[in-house]
This record gives sequence, C-alpha cells and structure tokens, in this order.
Amino acid sequence: MRKVTVFFIFAVFASLAIFAAGATPTTLSTATIMGTSSTTTVVALVNGQPIYSNILDMAANVSPTLSQLKNINPQMYSYMTTTKDGFDFLSAYDKSVLSNLVDSVLMEQIAQKNYNIVVTDAQAMTQVKAQVAQMLASYGLTEDQFSQYLQSQGYGDINQFEQNSLFTMKFSMTLDQLKKVVTSSATVTTAEAQQYYNANIANFQNPPEIDVEHISLSSQSTAASVLALIKSGKITFESAAAQYSLDTNTKNNNGDLGWIPQSANMPSFEVQLFAANIGDVIGPTQVQNSWELFKVVGKKGPSVQSFADAQSTIVQQLMTQKQSQIWSNWLQNVFQPFKNSSTIKIML
Repeated sequence: MRKVTVFFIFAVFASLAIFAAGATPTTLSTATIMGTSSTTTVVALVNGQPIYSNILDMAANVSPTLSQLKNINPQMYSYMTTTKDGFDFLSAYDKSVLSNLVDSVLMEQIAQKNYNIVVTDAQAMTQVKAQVAQMLASYGLTEDQFSQYLQSQGYGDINQFEQNSLFTMKFSMTLDQLKKVVTSSATVTTAEAQQYYNANIANFQNPPEIDVEHISLSSQSTAASVLALIKSGKITFESAAAQYSLDTNTKNNNGDLGWIPQSANMPSFEVQLFAANIGDVIGPTQVQNSWELFKVVGKKGPSVQSFADAQSTIVQQLMTQKQSQIWSNWLQNVFQPFKNSSTIKIML
C-alpha cells in the first residue's frame, strides 16, 4: 500500500512512551479530552489547562521516526533507544516540542481572553474530516484502507487519528483568526506604493525579449537538408516545422517557442539569437539530443513595467511586510507579557 502523507497536522499520532528522567507525570481519571472521556497522562498544565501525552506524542512524531531510523541506520537506532545519552536526547526533544505546545495553548487562551476568539471541537472536527476526505480522494483510498495503514504504523484507526488531530487543527484555526484580528490595522496607501515603486524602479525593468520559432530534428544532416529547403524557398520555415519537427507541442503552431527574455547566463545559441535580425534563421545547432533550427520572428527592447501594472503586487508585498511587523510587535509586547504572567507547570 502506498505511503500516505499527512499534510495538515504537525505529525501523525504516535504511541511512543515519553522519555523522562527523574520525573513522575500526573495521571487524571475520566478527564475530558477533546470531547472524549478517558484516563490519560498530563504532561503540562497551562493556567490550569492540561496538555496530554497523546498530543505530545502526535506532535513529536518520535515513534515513526525511530522506526525509519531502525531501517536506515540500525546502529544509530540502537544508540538512541538503549543508551542513557540516547534517552536524554529524546527527552530533551520531547521537552522542546512540549514548549511549542505550551505556546499553542497560551495563544488560544489569549485569543479567547482578549479577542473572544473560540474555535469549538465541532468546528475543528468538521475541518479535520474535510481534509481527511480530501487526502483520501487524492490518494484514491477508502477509509478502511487508511485505517489499516494507520494501524499498521501504530497510529490507531481513522477515528482515533481524527480525535488526536483536533488539538493542532484548533490551534491552526485559532491562529489564523488571531493573526487577522491583530494585523487588521495594516493598510497600504497609493502614495506608499508609488514611493516604493520609485525607489525600486530597477526591480520593474523588463529585459529585451525575442520571439522564436524552432524546428527540432534528429540529426545534423537532416537539419542541414531541411535548412537547404527553407533557404531555396521550396518551403517556409513554418511549413517545415509542421512537416518535419519532432516537437509535437509546437510543430502545429509554426514551431513557436514564445517570447524568451535575455538573461546573464544564456547558452551560446541564445546569444546568437539575440544578435540576429527579425527573419534570420540560425542553425543547425545541437541542443541536448536534438538538432535545432531557429527563426527570430519578433524582438522587444528593454522596458519598464508601469506603476499601474505593478501596483497590486507592490501593495500585497508592502501589506505582508506591515502585517509581519505588527504581528512581531504583538508577540513581543502582548503575548510575551501574557506568557510571563501565566502559570505553567511542566511534568516531564
């Protein structure tokens, strides 16, 4: 069965036990976990809100990684899973991933507290199921086939997979809404766009271009024979392209390759083409495994893209920059103080 790529969460759910040295995790019974009740392990408390071990396992994705490592480097796998240094490394990695999860929970908390942004389990599950359905359609798999794959890799069945995807989906959806609210003040005026255009006019210059037709042939002798027919006037370049060219994509369109911009590292035959006049035929020239005849049918000098044509691109670029700066300032001046004042208990 083909390997399935899961693209919408940090990593697929894994069942690896947490590598912890000298710490005893807290166990809660019949705790509510993303809409389900079960007994599980708490690895962190963030302002009283728990992060459970299954979420850490999913985000860290250690078990599948070690499984792959066992196949490609058994010696390293043995070191990682049987030595104190290996366990210490995995423990440090888990703690690093858990730190990111703590930030995720804090981000959800401040989104609700400051901006009344709440993503429900039902909303997140709807999105999870939609993306699972899209993934199955892309790979031509049934739900049963996907469940079998997940179970063969130790991830649980599709229902368990969807349940354990809620954490990351809720965070992703919350973060999207939060960024929109925080950066909503970003604006770009026409004057700002014009100023950027004037200061960076070199970025909007278009190089010279040539419009080229070609005939692709199997050998130098064949190309020379076709060229002789063209030069004698017995056949036009365009008719020869339709009759003889091996390029099925262009032969019925006069062999047209379209407009080619001048660049700094052009092959020698392109340098010849740019030096040629309209109507000139160049070749035979060997290009990889074929012999080519070229005809220059149009030329454009260097030009500058107008502000009107460039404006939308400039506005989007400046808007992205402003939103990024606003978000960065928010993280430093709003989120970081919230995090510093929060009560965070790590249990690894």
